[in-house]
Amino acid sequence: MTSTFFICFLLILLALVISVILTNKIVKIDLQEIRYPEIDGLRGYLAFFVFLHHSYIWRFFLKNGKWEEPKANLFNHFGQTTVAFFFVITAFLFTLKLIHSKNKTIDWRSYITARVYRLFPAYLFSVGIIFFIAGYLTDFKPKVPFSENAVSILSWIFFNVKKGLNINGLEDSFLLNAGVTWTLPYEWAFYFLLPLIALFFKIKVNYKTLLLFTASAALVMVINGASLRHFLPFVGGIIAALVINKGTFSTVLKQKKYTLLAIFLLACSVYFFNSGRKPIPIIITTIAFIIIASGNNFFGILSSAFSRKFGQITYSIYLLHGILLFVLFNFVIGFERAKNLTEFEFWSIIALSVFPLILISQLTFKYIEHPLMEMAKLKLKSASTKS
Repeated sequence: MTSTFFICFLLILLALVISVILTNKIVKIDLQEIRYPEIDGLRGYLAFFVFLHHSYIWRFFLKNGKWEEPKANLFNHFGQTTVAFFFVITAFLFTLKLIHSKNKTIDWRSYITARVYRLFPAYLFSVGIIFFIAGYLTDFKPKVPFSENAVSILSWIFFNVKKGLNINGLEDSFLLNAGVTWTLPYEWAFYFLLPLIALFFKIKVNYKTLLLFTASAALVMVINGASLRHFLPFVGGIIAALVINKGTFSTVLKQKKYTLLAIFLLACSVYFFNSGRKPIPIIITTIAFIIIASGNNFFGILSSAFSRKFGQITYSIYLLHGILLFVLFNFVIGFERAKNLTEFEFWSIIALSVFPLILISQLTFKYIEHPLMEMAKLKLKSASTKS
């Protein structure tokens, strides 16, 4: 990587800091009370790394027309290790819920309803934007048979679980959001597998629920052509939950030397491996996460109000950054002009795009995500009261 890029990278970080501070003055949101603030602080940076990952891919796609994984280790890890972290976090949090529910009856219907409230509203908002853009690019006229369009639309609505379907015949429709939806079916598969996992913690599960949920997980995996290697981080998350629940290392791992250890291990992963999906990088990701989940705040960065507010809008950043990049290069700059941008010009534009990304994500969190999250909490509370 050139010195020009490092200057641009500093500009991007500066743009991020300024954008988060300004956005929180324009669109105020309260911090949510959570048990693991460090994890919340981590999430925002993870989503931002995915944004940088796809920005890098766009850089070379504009030049050679090929959408492929970055050859630069760092930017490949910005996508792959970041997603591994997300999967570890999901498995960690939900496994802990199972561990803490050993002597309770779990309302699986309410649990899955809460997941629907959490994931669908913001996602449907993003898909609505994608459908509008696809419609505009195809002149709002049907370009393929109705049945083909119906299958494609349903596929996108349900997290694009069936790959390769273009919207109204628009070639490479995945470019509209950088194909980020591939991770969501894996999340859903894990959610549906939780009753099966609950059995390992000696939690009683109704056999009908067990069969229904396990069959749903299998269906999601089959339709999506799921790869088992993507479930390795979930295993890491389960292990992390077991370690943290014992509490043996919690006090020790908060020490600053373990912050340095986590950074060193992640740096080794980036330096020696070109992929974050291999077993050793996933083990490193799990170890680094255990250190963070133990309360290690990385010199106060992860537990700061700045990071936590940034972390709260993670899902919106994840869903919307790909759309922003497409709009930027297709409508604002234009593919032909963007193709000829110098490295400094390209990354300067990415730095300028940080503010609208953070602002829009803050708005969608405040007015779409958060209200539905609160509604889900009320429904869960009501269900537990009735039972």
